[in-house]
Amino acid sequence: GLDLQEDEPYDYHVLDPEIDMTASEFLYLSRQDTLFQLMQQGIEYAGLTEEYSKPDRTFLFLANEAILRYNVDGTVNEDCYFGYHKVNGEPAAGWEDYAVEDVRDFFLYHIIEGSYSYDNLTPENTEVATLLNSENNKAYMKIMNARNSKLRVNDIPFTPRFIEARTSNIQSTNGIIHVFNGFIEPVP
Repeated sequence: GLDLQEDEPYDYHVLDPEIDMTASEFLYLSRQDTLFQLMQQGIEYAGLTEEYSKPDRTFLFLANEAILRYNVDGTVNEDCYFGYHKVNGEPAAGWEDYAVEDVRDFFLYHIIEGSYSYDNLTPENTEVATLLNSENNKAYMKIMNARNSKLRVNDIPFTPRFIEARTSNIQSTNGIIHVFNGFIEPVP
């Protein structure tokens, strides 16, 4: 009664990274999860919704936990944006706790001029220009030369923070989207 396992044809295919919508449409896509809810609120507070419809951009999307994450004891984690950028010594309760200009600069630093993906990034850092209007508008992107080939941003010596993509290379009709569980700060 112990028959050998029969061969099963394996249908190999790679998920298509192209989505038939803009980054803005993807951000506001009706979905069951609330993955980008805090990002949406911050973008709206900063008045930047139109930036996610403009062409030839790389968008660093932030999952909710990049902005607000709790520890096991219910306190705000110091590594999320609201815990890292305290207001009067306490974690922020929402975007309104910050000046609009600061939130605007934060999100502008997470939008990069030009499309950067696995097609044109290498294991060496590529210097890119963000939309932040200051001398600190540079960021650095690379693909790790490792088994999983993760995309990293600002993985350079002496940088305050670098982030590794949780999902990358989503190709919208107006640019590339990479999704992160953390945020980055401008490099000096």
